[in-house]
Amino acid sequence: MKKTISVLLACILLLGVMAPVALAAKVTRVSTPIVFVGGQEDYIYSDKDNKKSAKYNTGELSEEALGDISDSIRTELFRAISFGNWKPYTDGFYEAAMPYYDGVALNNKGLPTNKTGYDCLKEKTVVDKAVNGRYGLYDYQFIYDWRLDPISNATDLNTYINQVLTATGKTKVDIVAQGIGCSTVLAYLSKYGSTKVSELVLDNAALRGSEDYGAMFSNDIEQDPDRLAVFLAESRRNNALLQVVKQNIDPENWESMSSVKATRATYGKLYEDVIPRIMRNVFGTMPGIWSLIPDAYYNAAIDSVFPKYELAEDQEGFSAKEYKVLIDKINNYHSTIALKTDKILSDAKKAGVNVYLIANYGFQMIPVSASSGQSDVYVSIGSQTLGATAAKYGETFSKNYLKLADAAYISPDNEIDSSTGAYADHTWFIKNLEYREKPETVDALIIAILNFNGYTSVIDLEDYPQFLYCSNDRLDLAPLTEEGDSDYEETEQEESTSGKLTLSNFFEFVKNFIEAIVRLVTSLIHTGQNIEIGEPTTTPAVEPTSNAG
Repeated sequence: MKKTISVLLACILLLGVMAPVALAAKVTRVSTPIVFVGGQEDYIYSDKDNKKSAKYNTGELSEEALGDISDSIRTELFRAISFGNWKPYTDGFYEAAMPYYDGVALNNKGLPTNKTGYDCLKEKTVVDKAVNGRYGLYDYQFIYDWRLDPISNATDLNTYINQVLTATGKTKVDIVAQGIGCSTVLAYLSKYGSTKVSELVLDNAALRGSEDYGAMFSNDIEQDPDRLAVFLAESRRNNALLQVVKQNIDPENWESMSSVKATRATYGKLYEDVIPRIMRNVFGTMPGIWSLIPDAYYNAAIDSVFPKYELAEDQEGFSAKEYKVLIDKINNYHSTIALKTDKILSDAKKAGVNVYLIANYGFQMIPVSASSGQSDVYVSIGSQTLGATAAKYGETFSKNYLKLADAAYISPDNEIDSSTGAYADHTWFIKNLEYREKPETVDALIIAILNFNGYTSVIDLEDYPQFLYCSNDRLDLAPLTEEGDSDYEETEQEESTSGKLTLSNFFEFVKNFIEAIVRLVTSLIHTGQNIEIGEPTTTPAVEPTSNAG
């Protein structure tokens, strides 16, 4: 037994040694300091100055929270499915969900009414973090409150960039921005210019807004049953809302109902009514989120969230008169930044900044808007790339389209035409990667782009062609193939049959070995062996809390 456990510990030790080596080989460093501007977080500190304070939820509610909500209105759900009257259920769900977002919404000036924020994460002193004269992707992370006005955040970004330049003795920085962080970067470039920027990478950016956010803010929901069915069938992420809906649909209790039909109806009503109401009444107070509303939806969204007429008791919304300061901030960003995104970036490029885009696709958008093309679930390919063309989700380009197109810019799966994008030669596409997912291999792609001597194009990086595929289980990148995925599985199968011990099958071996040891120890205990084994110590996942303490 001692020998067995010794072998186990040796394997675990080897595993711990090998993993960092593998990652280190992928992610290196660059000679210019990188200022990293992240996207929307799923929580916010209830006390911006205290890391130990409770966290308010700002993302998708946890499965536990949704379970509690559903339990409280189970009767209303049964009646809705049985008799078709959904309003008591959706109203009850909305009222039960709102307390989980207490403290997140901003006031009529677009500012916190409490101490919420992220100040506790900010650096007290910015220092030179170079290792042998080179910098890592996350050495300088700009901490900001993504809820606030991006133009105001741009002022703080300018201050932070100046601090980094002073600390490092450099004259320029590279900027890498993700998601909603790109709004602040665009505002920075518009307000302060690009003289302090060498290279710019915008990853998973909603450069022309999110069609789904626009539909929900403007109350212009277009629920397509067929698209909803596809979304429910193909949703890869452990979608808490979907799981709770499925848990509440018990065909044994409602034998006359189709469980699939009931699931679609329930999920559809939540996205048609409840989610948009939460979006408008919580996130509608946030200028940062408004930066994601496309121009096509903008005016209707303003009228929907901020009605100009007197509200009746049963109507929701914010008085346009009372929220004038917030509306002015929102309008200012929309007119000076959102409508001029193309010019802001082209001006930066003309001034010598190397501009790069990374776009995710392979997913249908949440079926609440009319957009039916390729997306990262929330943002279409056209928005992420300023104009790249995508086939309708689930389809490929027609033969006639391909005959007229430049084959060099067509993805191997015939779903993307990058030639129509604003930065066709400097845009990378990653299939099978959802919004907010960011494996470390994407970090390696960004570093490879920044490390290239000159303005990197999609033909310059041997390991990273323009079209890539993200392996779902490994969270790794490989060149996209005609079948729409990578050749990882086939390659590894060949290596396995040839008897080679790769890092991948070594991990599998250790996993199987540990499982065998657990079975052995369990059997020894059950057969009366005198072995004492302590209970494993686990750290439970911390769920966002809804109260400040």
